[in-house]
Amino acid sequence: MAEIALPVIVTAISNSEQESFVSGTLFTQGWSVIHRAVDFDSLRDFVTSKPDLASSAILLYSPDLNDFDLAAFEALTLNFRQIIGFASANSIRISDDGLHEIPAGAAQLATFIRGFVRSPLIRKLTPLIQSNKRARVIAIASAGSCTGASTISINLAYELSLKEKKVLLIDANFGDPNIAVYLDQRNLFDEERWRLSSPLMYIKELTRERIAEFDSVMEQSQSEFDYIIIDAGRINDLSSQLSDRRADSLVITWAGDHADELWIIARPDRIGQVRFKKITSILNRTSIISTVTFVLNMRSNGRQGQEEEKLFLSTATDHKAAHLFVLPADKRNTSDSSDSRSTLAEVNERGALRKALAEIASEMIS
Repeated sequence: MAEIALPVIVTAISNSEQESFVSGTLFTQGWSVIHRAVDFDSLRDFVTSKPDLASSAILLYSPDLNDFDLAAFEALTLNFRQIIGFASANSIRISDDGLHEIPAGAAQLATFIRGFVRSPLIRKLTPLIQSNKRARVIAIASAGSCTGASTISINLAYELSLKEKKVLLIDANFGDPNIAVYLDQRNLFDEERWRLSSPLMYIKELTRERIAEFDSVMEQSQSEFDYIIIDAGRINDLSSQLSDRRADSLVITWAGDHADELWIIARPDRIGQVRFKKITSILNRTSIISTVTFVLNMRSNGRQGQEEEKLFLSTATDHKAAHLFVLPADKRNTSDSSDSRSTLAEVNERGALRKALAEIASEMIS
């Protein structure tokens, strides 16, 4: 699938401090700020001279821009991809003026703009700030391919359920859904809400065709579960995924903006190291709301494993993560688990990977 470029930004905000904050913040997130209008004539000249650029741009404006002409502005808005109005420090407000307060922090501003960019495919989600929120939401994403993220998602959810927590496990890995296969659940994607898989553990599968259900699933599940674990699939290009409108990017976008935690799973080989470094580099210049956890999965035994862990930690410490976990390779038990369509705990409760995940689950609820 072809890459979709980040939208470009045009600002027309009267207050210079606030305009600098907005343009500077969005620039660090990967957006190109292609024009900064200092007055209404400057904005009009830009649209007239560069109509192609305007048609791909998001206009961020405040109506107290110098020489602002409302009638002329309404005609200009037809030339832009999207329009977002802000009340600056100089604005005189009236009811139903459609203006938004400029968020105070960089992460909040980036989240706000990303919400507008993706809104045509999935309406802006607010369930995580509802007063009846109960669930702790953890999105688990893969730094590349074959990291074992689905295995971790399934078994972490199962371990939490064993500790008497009600858990919803959501398969939102559109490119390679695995949960139904691993747990031997037929036609899971047809389930209207979610399906009981084992005591206190429920499962749900989303597809590209049914992505519009994501909002309602999250809204309904907030008050019903203690934990929601989302297998979010692969991160290809985090900076683009956080801002484009493709279905495959929406869950990652949502997770960065709304989940309590975003776990990024890396594998220890050379390709895995390169992909992990790329993602941490992007995170260093990207503001997201969720806390970040890095996980090295499939660590080898002995000296080789020590070197793998050393390289992982040297990369992970470049970004301030909430937690760092290292999980051992456990080929026999993961293979037996896959073959028998069961969890690690059901295959061998003393297995190395199962014990590591059980310990993490214990830490999470303590």
